[in-house]
Amino acid sequence: MTLEQLVTTLLPLLHTLCDGSVSIAIGGSRAKGNVDQWSDLDLYLFSMTVLSRPDREALVSTMLPNACDVRSWGCDNPFVEGGTDFTVEGIRVECWHRHQASVEAKLQASLNGEIGRHYSAWAMMGFFDHVVLADIRSMEILVDAQGTLARWKKAVGEYPEALRRSLLDRFIREAAFWPNNPHYQSAIERADLIYTSAIVQHTLHALIQVLFALNRECFPGEKQLTHALDKLSLRPHELSDRVRHILIPGTAAGRDELLAQATAVTELVADTQALVFAHQNSLMPYRSN
Repeated sequence: MTLEQLVTTLLPLLHTLCDGSVSIAIGGSRAKGNVDQWSDLDLYLFSMTVLSRPDREALVSTMLPNACDVRSWGCDNPFVEGGTDFTVEGIRVECWHRHQASVEAKLQASLNGEIGRHYSAWAMMGFFDHVVLADIRSMEILVDAQGTLARWKKAVGEYPEALRRSLLDRFIREAAFWPNNPHYQSAIERADLIYTSAIVQHTLHALIQVLFALNRECFPGEKQLTHALDKLSLRPHELSDRVRHILIPGTAAGRDELLAQATAVTELVADTQALVFAHQNSLMPYRSN
């Protein structure tokens, strides 16, 4: 089954996952042109309401009997965003439910030069609202009965200068905060690895925001940033190599090293979870004196 055939097969299900009208588009790496063998199929579902997570999972299992690893996430009430994910025909499908009015508000705020950044477990440096510009610009529209997605695409035809000014002003200052900072220097002397690693990541991500804004390119989110940075016309020389060396100094950042790193992180998380579960009955609310 081709990707086009799979999408056509999924459309009846996608309509039922939302309680009301829905606009649908292909997003993610397949829309942005950087798909590889590990890419999943990202489907954006814009609506005002969505079914509950158990109901969505039940629908997937009923309408797609051959689907497996069905999972859902997000907040149903009040609905802001969520997901309905599953594997079918050997392809991982991720349906991203997005509240239409919320997306509209984030789009307008970004066009006006406002920067929104929110804590999110799946966005390591926080989720930036202006990612919506890249999502809209690249998405491939499938269903748009009200013309909403087409209107959004027209609105992001040119990079908003107000946002460019805001991003450059804020993040060039953030990037310059830590170099030569005495707290950073003392952390280095103490070999305070957790603290210094966070400083490095924070500084690099601030520079990334600066470079995308400088080039009038929409920030695409955190995935595959090395490839995206290499396409920027205005960038420091040998940028990718310098970033790799900063993140893993003296070590080649190859698959084996990263796999070993991920394994170590996974084991540490599991060990910590086990400690919490073993002692959860003894966890008492903190009381100050």
